[in-house]
Formats: sequence, structure tokens, C-alpha cells
Amino acid sequence: MVGFAEEGKGEEGAFALLRKVVTDAEGGSGPLLLSGLKNQLRKVEPDFSEKRYGFSGFLQFCKAARTRGVIDFHWEDDAGDYVVSTG
Repeated sequence: MVGFAEEGKGEEGAFALLRKVVTDAEGGSGPLLLSGLKNQLRKVEPDFSEKRYGFSGFLQFCKAARTRGVIDFHWEDDAGDYVVSTG
């Protein structure tokens, strides 16, 4: 089950940032992995924290974004990680 942050905490802006970072990274050298995505977000917004938007962890934040259609991701055995895309 995916929990959502309370409305009004600005998570839509955070989801927009997430989508922009994923879109910008797509087409790079290989698949975009979830394990490095938070660091990429912090390159754009150094003080980014999913906790500010009411999420207990980055995976929960990304699952909520996936549920809302912002990004998509699936487990890739060969990569040993989730592979992220804009869908």
C-alpha cells in the first residue's frame, strides 16, 4: 500500500522536479536507476528531502509519484535495482 502525504505540503512541486530530473536523464548511457535518483534531485535542489512532504522515505515518495503517473519504475534483475522512466 502506498501512503500519500497530506495535501497542501507542496508535493506537486516535488513531483514536478522528480519528473524533470527523470526526463532529463532519460536517453543517457544506460538505464536510470532508482538508487542514484535522490542524488540527482539534490544536484538540482540541494535541500531536497521527501520528508518535508510527509513521506517516510524516498521509495515511498517514488511509489506515490508512480501511482499519480509522474514516473514509472520496475525491478530489473540484471541491474539489481529499480529502473525508472517517465512511462
